[in-house]
Amino acid sequence: MQFDFSERTIIVTGAGGGIGGATCRALHAAGANVVAVDRSADTLAALEAELKAAGGTAPLCLALDVTSEADMTAMAEKTVAAFGRIDGLVAAAGILRTSGQPHAVSDTGFDEWRTIMDVNLTGTFLSNRAVLPAMQAQGQGDIVNISSVSGQKGRAFDGPYSASKFGIIGLSESLAEEVQRLGLRVQTVLPDAVDTPLWDQSGTAALKPQNMLTAQRVAEFVLYLMALPRDVYIMNSVLSPLRSRVRKRKPQA
Repeated sequence: MQFDFSERTIIVTGAGGGIGGATCRALHAAGANVVAVDRSADTLAALEAELKAAGGTAPLCLALDVTSEADMTAMAEKTVAAFGRIDGLVAAAGILRTSGQPHAVSDTGFDEWRTIMDVNLTGTFLSNRAVLPAMQAQGQGDIVNISSVSGQKGRAFDGPYSASKFGIIGLSESLAEEVQRLGLRVQTVLPDAVDTPLWDQSGTAALKPQNMLTAQRVAEFVLYLMALPRDVYIMNSVLSPLRSRVRKRKPQA
């Protein structure tokens, strides 16, 4: 897919992750002013070097925490100071779990619950809220929040993650209703399993499905949503890999 995001300034949270990083690369290739946000300064430095080597506008990389209200306020302020506007936000920061293998709700500690909810749901809320003043002043803007198919149907042994992703959908639907009359769009993407380092980090690499989406494919769909004509939007898009059917050959007589 070919996109032209020249002169558009897009913030991506979770830029150090699989989907966030792929989205930064896709936006940069499409000519956007990319603002990459992640907690890891080292990961951001590597991404910045990669995008600078590719040419075009140098990204603005901000080592900030989506769970911090002050950091998200600073994110919006620094973006406006650097580029004069905020045209889009892709809220891709998220974690699956904090402690190894999948486990039941009965075995989930409060600290793990709180961390997952803080990063996935509160982080989406704070980042969304932070960009609204600039977008409202412009009378235009795009927000794409990354949820999951686990936000559509709860999955056993990942209760906190599913709950947080359900919450992102509800938050996005409410916000979309509130701001569409102001010229702002809020859309969500619900990817199926995506082949990212998250599987290895969460200790579940052995559970990876055979058919998975690539982070690049999710990123392309995010850009597609932001490139839609201004009078339409798509809410809660489920993105799944095409599972090709292999026909069994009949034995020869």
